Amino acid sequence: PVYASQDQYSNAHDMQRGEIALATRSGLSSLFGHLNSLETDDSMVELFCSKLFTLESVRKSACRLSQLISADDNYVADLLQQIVLLHTDGARLLAKSGITSELLSFAHSYATEEKKYLSSHMGVSGAASLKSPPVLNGHLSLLNVLLSSPLQASDRTALSIDTMKIFKEYSCAGERLLQSYPADTELTMKFLETLYLTYSSLKKAAGSVLVDNSPAHVDEPLMKLERSVLSVTYHLSAFPFPNDLLPPLPIGLINVEKIHASEMKTVVTSLTVVNTWWDNVPDSGAPLPTPPTGSSDAGVLHRYNTYNSRAGSTFSEGKYQHAVKSAKCLDVALMVLLSRVAFVAKRNTGTFSVDAVAIAKGLCRCSDASRAIEDRLASMKSHPEEDITTLLSSSIVNPNSQGDQRLLSQSLQLEKEYLVEVGSCLGQCAEKLISLALQDARRMSEYENDQEWAYFIGAMTPALDHTQVESKGVGCLFDDTNTEASKLNAQALRQELEKMKANFLRL
Repeated sequence: PVYASQDQYSNAHDMQRGEIALATRSGLSSLFGHLNSLETDDSMVELFCSKLFTLESVRKSACRLSQLISADDNYVADLLQQIVLLHTDGARLLAKSGITSELLSFAHSYATEEKKYLSSHMGVSGAASLKSPPVLNGHLSLLNVLLSSPLQASDRTALSIDTMKIFKEYSCAGERLLQSYPADTELTMKFLETLYLTYSSLKKAAGSVLVDNSPAHVDEPLMKLERSVLSVTYHLSAFPFPNDLLPPLPIGLINVEKIHASEMKTVVTSLTVVNTWWDNVPDSGAPLPTPPTGSSDAGVLHRYNTYNSRAGSTFSEGKYQHAVKSAKCLDVALMVLLSRVAFVAKRNTGTFSVDAVAIAKGLCRCSDASRAIEDRLASMKSHPEEDITTLLSSSIVNPNSQGDQRLLSQSLQLEKEYLVEVGSCLGQCAEKLISLALQDARRMSEYENDQEWAYFIGAMTPALDHTQVESKGVGCLFDDTNTEASKLNAQALRQELEKMKANFLRL
């Protein structure tokens, strides 16, 4: 095995063997990567591989390498990924070689050791700083590649069920990972992507006896993990940008939240102190204009004047990068929630639904920002650059020299690129939030619960009124077909709200 730390080797001889193994794997990975990058007929690469690696040799190698997974080998997962990507039968060979059993074995060992640590005196104050295992990123990447590969339906179903069992073992680690966002954004994204691919594969095999008996339907650790996905979804959608830059929410939505909080007799809440994930984001990179987050700040002159007058509120390239990452993470989290609806319906847990106020907040934030960014991009397109230079003559840069003007031009181009990326992500998130609310509305219509209905209606009605998605769609989708789809979903959601109101009046 090749370990992540030298301390894991029992002696110098084993450490030397590990170094040799790592160098050998690096050479193989480079070769595989080169073959994958060749812009030539796939049959030529396949012919070369068939001469270099016979099917039997790959099968034996895959089995031997798979066994290193449970031995905490830190690098073997990368090599196995290369085999899947390069060899036409790579995914099938790994699926048949018992790779998921090895991954599950390691996950179980880690979960057992984690539980022992947390129950000891060392874990009393160390739970918050407990890190994910170093191999987790590689294991998730390997599962991603396998789940995305062409497999027979039976193999894919078996792989998905095994992956769900692996997630069960990592449920506590996953909860910590999601709750600590943005401590490890890349690993969080990989975790959510793999969870989405797993649910999607299981959904395709719905009705199978194996799927019906899988942990997806009944397992409490996985349900807790889903609640963590819900929580990070609520938080990222409510704060796509720093709190002080966000426009006010609809008063009707704020009142629903206040009324709901006032009805809690024993739980003390505070709506005034707001801590967000942005509090843990350092300011880095070149200064850039503050992004538009609502209809009132989309104009060029208004935004740059605001940028000038805010003390210490400069936005930066680093913050834009974090905004893009959070929007992409939110998008995948919503895909997870949408893909798992079919399983929630079979769990006999009628009270486990999305929080209507949280979803309504996220819809307002993402819709407002995406539409404001769309307006800003249109403004940048319609104004010649020299006019914007004149507008900004007293702003971030003072374009007295040709070099300063070139710097300003580069800043504007950089801003545009970030706005396109974050705006399109937030537009897609707004669309998915509507779909999530619509699915939950249809689920709730199957049983009578006047309190839940009233809460849902009270939250979603002002959100739809505010965003006007039914008539305008969401912003930055850059495709008339997608915009029309968002309108239709919003209209369908409105119809469900009207049905609820009618049924509510009859109760």
